Amino acid sequence: MINLVISPSFESTIPQKVILQSAEAVLLHERKDVDLSIVISDNQELQRLNREFLGHDAPTDVLSFPLGEIDPDTRRLYAGDVIISWEKVVEQAQKSGHSLECELALLVIHGVLHLFGYDHATKDEKQEMWQIQGNILKNLGCDPQILPE
Repeated sequence: MINLVISPSFESTIPQKVILQSAEAVLLHERKDVDLSIVISDNQELQRLNREFLGHDAPTDVLSFPLGEIDPDTRRLYAGDVIISWEKVVEQAQKSGHSLECELALLVIHGVLHLFGYDHATKDEKQEMWQIQGNILKNLGCDPQILPE
């Protein structure tokens, strides 16, 4: 199950279907049947979380908090939380010249992959993660060229 939480100030503008399809595409790719949460918030909240948990006092586009524990209520594996700044989605889509939907899809895919241990700290890790993201984006109808360098 994907739990979607959207800040009320953005609720009417967020394409929820894109979020759910993107997350489900990663779950399908990884062959995972898990629960997770995706939160859409603002730069201020992402900056607070980035500072508190990573020591970076700046807003960011997406943060992932892997958990990987069994939820005692549902008895299902809870993969963790992905938090995305809607303001960064808009800013990055405009700057790069692609759609809000594809930018949002990219950040959802990126965040959910981090829940499953993917990273981009080394050249090999980045190559693997970018290839998976590109394939999923393509399957969702987005140009995989939107991936940042």
